Amino acid sequence: MKLPKSTIWGIGGIAIGIVLGCTATEILDNTEHLLQGEDEQVRLGVGKFTNPLLECEVAQGAINSPKINFEPQLKQFLQSLESKAGIERIGVYYRDLNNGPTLGINQNEGFVPASLLKVPIMIALLKAADDKPEILNQKITFNTPQSTDYFNQQIDPESILESGTSYTVLELMNRMIVYSDNEAAVLLAGAVGLENQGELFRLLGVDPGSITDPRATLTVRQYAAFFRILFNASFVSQKNSELGLEILSRTKFDQGLRKGIPTDVSSAHKFGERKLENGMQHFHDCGIVYYPKHPYLICVMTQGEDPAMLENAIAEISQFVYKQVEAQYK
Repeated sequence: MKLPKSTIWGIGGIAIGIVLGCTATEILDNTEHLLQGEDEQVRLGVGKFTNPLLECEVAQGAINSPKINFEPQLKQFLQSLESKAGIERIGVYYRDLNNGPTLGINQNEGFVPASLLKVPIMIALLKAADDKPEILNQKITFNTPQSTDYFNQQIDPESILESGTSYTVLELMNRMIVYSDNEAAVLLAGAVGLENQGELFRLLGVDPGSITDPRATLTVRQYAAFFRILFNASFVSQKNSELGLEILSRTKFDQGLRKGIPTDVSSAHKFGERKLENGMQHFHDCGIVYYPKHPYLICVMTQGEDPAMLENAIAEISQFVYKQVEAQYK
């Protein structure tokens, strides 16, 4: 099944400007330090996983968070982790999603995204489903395994596709995200089409070459934009943004960001991992933590020789950030 380009990208330049105008500069801003930002925002506030942006630069009814800055403490904490054997470098991006502070450590350093790229595949499909909801029920038959070096993974999915079986696009989307199933990702990537995915990347200021080049890199700040447009419901409808984040909330991997927060706090995230030809391991976990009334976005990318150490470092960073937020808002 090949989805027509007109189905996925039936949106004009004017509409894009209206929808993304309030967030574009925030998504693409390359500042390394805390962004104090004085713009105020009004949000719909009715979704479980989303909080659609209705207006910006207004005086009344805005949602704002105190401009706390724990960047120095976070930087010191990361330095202590990077001093451990098996960990070479770490990039972290944090954003208070209530128009609060943004900060990043090594946020402009590139990492190989690996399975993190499954999220933009999902976003492109959800955008298509805005125009034609029946797309999610269309079936694709899985026959011969098609995984390539681009999709190689060290952590196998708990559930795998059965040869000769047909799956709906929605079923494959769930498997691609919840189980990080590479075969489901290959099938869906073919359905979306590289050109259509590339359009989404270009819209967010990300090099479309990242889609096909297994050596291409993304920064924590660049990747965080994919989660922000879902939370803001600024590219996909609120209904389908909710669907996407709900699927991400059921991700089975629980040893990274999920391990660092209490079990009763919801999260929507995606992990990615890849062992490079030189033996170096990349391990990442990015998503949204739904701290009560103060959800925040956190993206952690790591590189080193010991996957277990990288995995544990992500959990420790997640816990550190959660405690900083808790200390502010508890």
